[in-house]
Amino acid sequence: MSRVGASVALAALVVWAVFVLAGMALSPPLAAGLAVLAAVASVTVFRNSVPVAGAIAVLAPFGVMLPALAIRHVAVTLGIPVPGFSTIELFVFLVAYVAFLCTAFNILPFDLYRQGFAPWSVAGMVLLVCIYALVTGNWFLAGVAVFGQLAWVMGWGSSNWFDMMLHVLLVPIAAVALILRVV
Repeated sequence: MSRVGASVALAALVVWAVFVLAGMALSPPLAAGLAVLAAVASVTVFRNSVPVAGAIAVLAPFGVMLPALAIRHVAVTLGIPVPGFSTIELFVFLVAYVAFLCTAFNILPFDLYRQGFAPWSVAGMVLLVCIYALVTGNWFLAGVAVFGQLAWVMGWGSSNWFDMMLHVLLVPIAAVALILRVV
């Protein structure tokens, strides 16, 4: 991922993390303001510091979905209506993504990851995601899919579309979201 792309993605995650932590003591607008200041400081003043460089090294490639979900959470908390995902959608995603990771690590015999390099396969997957988003009314999902394809086509990150769309941290995030919905 480019330096600018990594900085934007890291800023989105810093906004989310600081917003959630500050939100324990501050009102949402104040927490959001503090979060934006922390994000700007992290990608400008502290960009070359060990903690920020370490976060980029550990989390990169960020892709599109992880920062988008972070910003979505902040927006929803501030009262901006952004569609989310149902419990069934989260469960299906979690199972499918774990299976996908198993194929990428050769635990399962089919290698779906290689389809992320092929333009026609990517176009088909984005089209399917957009059709699903149209049927369910989830413009957020369609936007992320289209922006992920745009970033992939423009070469703003990995040469594999799946790297632009997914991140391994989505597994614990989806699992925790499912657990919190059950509890």
